[in-house]
Amino acid sequence: MAKADKTLTSLQKLYEKRSALDKQIVTAEKKLVSEAKSAEKAPAAKTTAKKTTAKKKTAAKKPAKK
Repeated sequence: MAKADKTLTSLQKLYEKRSALDKQIVTAEKKLVSEAKSAEKAPAAKTTAKKTTAKKKTAAKKPAKK
């Protein structure tokens, strides 16, 4: 019976370690997802800013029609 108890406690310790690692993996995944989302938003914002400034420049260069 002592051997079974020892095995059971060692299994419980391993499950605790596994649970801790799973939590670390989940937090790392959440960080990566948030970084990926912010990286997607940043270039989109830059391109829209470039488009609006380009439109303003072309509008300023065209002479007004009479």
